[in-house]
This record gives sequence, structure tokens and C-alpha cells, in this order.
Amino acid sequence: MTERKASFKIVIRKIERPFSNEPMDELDWICESLGFFEPIDKDKTASSIFREIVISTEKGEALTSTAIAERVDMSRGAVINHLNNLLRAGLITRHGRYYIARSKSVYRTIKEIEEDILSVFRKMEKTAREIDEEMGIEVKEK
Repeated sequence: MTERKASFKIVIRKIERPFSNEPMDELDWICESLGFFEPIDKDKTASSIFREIVISTEKGEALTSTAIAERVDMSRGAVINHLNNLLRAGLITRHGRYYIARSKSVYRTIKEIEEDILSVFRKMEKTAREIDEEMGIEVKEK
């Protein structure tokens, strides 16, 4: 049996980068650009949760939802909602009760997401070319 790669959903939004050079403002911008802020997330807790997980992962630690809730001063239920969104996006992984970041830095995480997106587009391009050929449509490169 072949191992199936986990699927995930990536949303990219074109959002104006903040004028602030504050790291948390910029992390909020990255999270917002990746579609993590829901209208009810006025305090932008998704980025706080993601930040805690990345820092812990870099230190070689894994966190439970309870530990994360304590660190960001939120209810465990609210944290789990954000964790599920981060899991669906492929930014974090879960090992039993523990959550870790996909990579040990925000930069590496973004680079891995970029590779994932490029891989998906390469497959779509190949398939589109095959469809065009079967329909007798000449494909011209730009």
C-alpha cells in the first residue's frame, strides 16, 4: 500500500504589508495573507498560537492544546479551533496530543509552502497540457 501524503488547504490573499516593523505585526500580516484570520478573531490569536508553536518547535518541544491555551490566555476550545485551521493549512502537525510546527522557523515554513504550491501547479500544468493535446489545441509558450 502506498503512503498517501496529507492534503491541506492553502489560501493566499493579497494584503497590504503593515508599515510597522514590529515582528508580531508582520507575523499577523503573514497569517492574514494565508487566510487565517476569521472575522471573529479580532485579537489575531491565530498568529499568537502559531508563534508559540514555532518557538516551542525550534526549542525541540511539543505542546498540548492545554499548554498552548495557557500561554496565549485563551480557552482550550478556542485554541483547538485555531489549531484545526493551522493543521488544515499544513502549517503545523499533530503527534498524538502534541502539536509542532511544520518547520523550525516561519521563513522555512513559507519556503516549504511555496514548494508545495509549485508542485501542485506543475502537476496541473502537465495535466492541462495533456488535455489540450487530446482536444487538438496547440499549446504555445509565452
